[in-house]
Amino acid sequence: MKRTQSQTVCCSSGFTLIEVITVIAIIMVLAAMTVGGLNYAQKKAEISRTEVFMQSLGAGLEQYRADNGFFPQGDGLSDSSEQVYIALYGDGELEFDSGSQQVRVRSGYEPDGEPDEGSTVYVDTLTSPLPYTAKKARTKEYNVRKNGSTYVIVDAWMDPDDNSQRQEIFYRHDPSGADVDMMNPPSDFDLWSLGPDGKGGPGNDTKKERADDIVNWK
Repeated sequence: MKRTQSQTVCCSSGFTLIEVITVIAIIMVLAAMTVGGLNYAQKKAEISRTEVFMQSLGAGLEQYRADNGFFPQGDGLSDSSEQVYIALYGDGELEFDSGSQQVRVRSGYEPDGEPDEGSTVYVDTLTSPLPYTAKKARTKEYNVRKNGSTYVIVDAWMDPDDNSQRQEIFYRHDPSGADVDMMNPPSDFDLWSLGPDGKGGPGNDTKKERADDIVNWK
């Protein structure tokens, strides 16, 4: 059968369209793989950064106790890292009450966002964020959030400009040794991040939600 000119054009056009669709599909697949790979790499980097940061906090806390004879106090709830910030950044001052076996912020020595003159800074990366402006993109990694008059330590998933999304690094230590919820021995301290999903914590939520938590206990 002799092929007409119109049939030839039709078939040629159809073949070209298939080629275009195939190329577009390949590009979309490659783009999805690239985005997925970048997201995975970013997540791994954030996890690694938080792990290293928490290790520096732990080392700083050990040195603080060696110098001062006690750990900061924390209940493992929101704002529980307040005393850790004060102790490790030298912004404000803590005191230990031997009668009540409690640690508190010394009156008149509340934190203001900067290390006090002559104080010991154990972790110098505990800087609080400057106010965000649209004209200047935020490029620095911040590890501290000011919550009212309180300074708290945060992890890599913290959004400094959205209080509803803040992800703190939680801390637990009772100087009296009476905290039965401690994951580490009472003489030690618990330090943890809820990880990328922002869920979990010791004794909270499901095992699945705790799976990506970053903790200082085994």
